[in-house]
Amino acid sequence: METKINGELTQFEQLVIDAARNNRFTGLNGRQYLINHDGDALLLDEPIIAHPLQLNQLTSLIEWLESEGSSINDALKIHVISPTKVEVIGNLAKGGQRPCFAEVRAVVDSLNLESYLDQESMIIMLQSHFEENDDRNIILKVVSNLRDESIHQQTDDGVSQSVQINSGVASVDEVKVPNPVKLIPFRTFQEVDQPASKFIFRMREGMQSALFMADNNQWQVEAKNNIKRYIQQLEQETFGEIKYPVIA
Repeated sequence: METKINGELTQFEQLVIDAARNNRFTGLNGRQYLINHDGDALLLDEPIIAHPLQLNQLTSLIEWLESEGSSINDALKIHVISPTKVEVIGNLAKGGQRPCFAEVRAVVDSLNLESYLDQESMIIMLQSHFEENDDRNIILKVVSNLRDESIHQQTDDGVSQSVQINSGVASVDEVKVPNPVKLIPFRTFQEVDQPASKFIFRMREGMQSALFMADNNQWQVEAKNNIKRYIQQLEQETFGEIKYPVIA
C-alpha cells in the first residue's frame, strides 16, 4: 500500500514508484539504484555499462578509438597491462571502480619451456615459435643432427656442452653449444617487435633437450615498451597527436 502524508506520497515513495516503472532511479543522495522484481533496491556504484569490446589487434583498437572514442564521455587512457593484454579505461569512479571500454588480447601460442622435449618436438618448436637468428640456427643444427649415442659422449663444464653430431653420410663433428643463447620467441602482439631473451640450452640422454629462461622476465618490460611506442606511433599517424595517453 502507498503511505501518504497529508494525502500525498512522500518523495522517497514517489521515487520507488518511478523505479518500479523504469527499474532504475536516482535516490535522494544522488546515488543510482536498481529495483528488482521483488521491489528490493540495489545500490549501483556506477551506471551499468556494456561488457568491454573484445579485440585482438592494436590497429583495430585505434580504428575503434577513431570511430567511437570522441563520443565516450570520459577521459580515456590506454593501459598496457602485459605483453598480451591492453585495455582502454576511464577515470576512477566514486565507488572506487574504473570502467573498461575495450580490451585487446594478443593471439599467441604457449611455449613449452623448462621441460625436456624429444628431438622432433624441439625442432618443431624452434622453427614455429622463434624468429630466425644465429643462435637459433646453431641449436637447430645441433638438435637436427644429434646421433642417438652422442649425448652419452658429451662434455659439460657447467656452462656449455659439447656433443657429437652427424655432419655427413659417414662423418661426425663435435660441436660446442654456447650458453646462454639469445633467442626471439613469438610472445607478444605480432604487430610489434618481438623482444629477445637469454636462454640456457641443455641436453640429456635420449636425444632430449630443453630451454630455460635466463633473463628474469626482463623481456616483459621491453615488450610493454614496444607496445606503448607502437600505439603512440599509430595515434600520431591517425590523430596527428597522442590523443589518448598510453600507460605501460
